[in-house]
Amino acid sequence: MNATVDRHDRPVERDAGVSMRHERQWGLFGGLIGAVFGIGSALIAVYVEGASWWSSSTPYPQFFANNRLLAYDYFLVSALLVGALFQIGALWTARTGRYPRTDTFGGTLVGMILMLLAGVLLFTRFGCDRTRSMSGRSMWR
Repeated sequence: MNATVDRHDRPVERDAGVSMRHERQWGLFGGLIGAVFGIGSALIAVYVEGASWWSSSTPYPQFFANNRLLAYDYFLVSALLVGALFQIGALWTARTGRYPRTDTFGGTLVGMILMLLAGVLLFTRFGCDRTRSMSGRSMWR
């Protein structure tokens, strides 16, 4: 166990790889992406799929029960893919970025939120009409 120890091996400084300007940019960019996703989701649901702005649709909108692929599904899959691209970009900036801590965290956070939202909505969309048992009665009664 006589491993050679590099004398230059020391912890990284706490502020190394961090940029406040990039943090602000990621915050604004993440907010913009979130707003575009939310508004786009609402507009597609109302104007393309025929959901109502004013009626309550608890626990999920009526068009979720359709057993066919909808434009809303394509929107959610594209959001899932964009989130995955942000995750891949975050890995790339971790190795090559000028401010790896800031840029990796920003890209990871934006990608994770997009993938989480799109994944939960897709899961809800494809799982909502599966609440009936094989006999046709509701499993929740």
